[in-house]
Amino acid sequence: MASHNSPNAHRAPASTARKVRSYLAMTGVALGCLFGVWKALRPEPHPYVDFAGGRPDTDEESGAVIPETDNSDSLRFAVATMWSVQSTFTLYRQLVTRIARDTGRKSAFVLRPSYTELRHAFERGQIDVAFVCAGPYVRMLSRGSARLLVQPEFVPGLSYHSALVVPESSSATCLTDLAGKSIAFSDRESFTGCLVPCLSLVKQGADPGTFFGKVIYSGSHDQSIEAVDRGLADAAALHSIVWRSAIRAEPALGQRLKVIHRSEAFGPPPVVVPCGGDLTLQASIQEALLALHTDSEGVRILEELSIRRFIPPRARDYDTAVDVYEQLQAATESMP
Repeated sequence: MASHNSPNAHRAPASTARKVRSYLAMTGVALGCLFGVWKALRPEPHPYVDFAGGRPDTDEESGAVIPETDNSDSLRFAVATMWSVQSTFTLYRQLVTRIARDTGRKSAFVLRPSYTELRHAFERGQIDVAFVCAGPYVRMLSRGSARLLVQPEFVPGLSYHSALVVPESSSATCLTDLAGKSIAFSDRESFTGCLVPCLSLVKQGADPGTFFGKVIYSGSHDQSIEAVDRGLADAAALHSIVWRSAIRAEPALGQRLKVIHRSEAFGPPPVVVPCGGDLTLQASIQEALLALHTDSEGVRILEELSIRRFIPPRARDYDTAVDVYEQLQAATESMP
């Protein structure tokens, strides 16, 4: 990736569009290291976990879910890897198992190494319900492939922002101070971990394709944090709730790293279902999620996720996220 000193670094937004297109399409750091984690995670038989990483019970060519039981008996519940694969499995396994039980199905926990691959599986009809980042949601919404089912209501004091984190020793105080520096983005379709800071640069007339000296695609927000903490990146764009969870788990992290910018608040990562899916099943999933906070087991599951309860969908809560996506789409002319 070109450095900030490139003569193209601060062209007008019209010419920036071409650079942003190449930026969004650029290959990031390989995620092959995650496959070792996936191979180590072989929880059988409850729930079935589809990693689509070469397991015998996964169709490698199509990426289709092939659990031991027929799909008609399984609830194919996908969770975007906002956390690492291992953390996502640990955090969400009980939620997936509980909702499958409440809907009378066997649980099939679907994980993918990137938001794009999860979205493609969703749009191919291989997923019944998905807990996703706002980025894939607004893209699927624009394609007419998904609809909101429920959304989480976080515990008091929590909101969903993009947070820019740097080492405590860094002199950077804002995004533009990172010219020529390295940054960790979690995923190309991550809303808080890529799209929000990218659009911020475009609005300032900067070119994301040449602004940073290096971009690392870490695969998840917690791995972006680790990249900065280990000195592999000068900064990271993060899901604010993942950052909060990280410093609660390791308070010393908050002394080694600092937040230099928070975006406006956005609608929380939603739970979505495919348009044209089984309406009876979707209604059953919605009922189970909305009632989860009414018993002790459900409360415990939600507390692990810093969620107070799930509430009926409010499409207006995602208007700002849709606006970010549409502005970036207009700037790049390449986002389908």
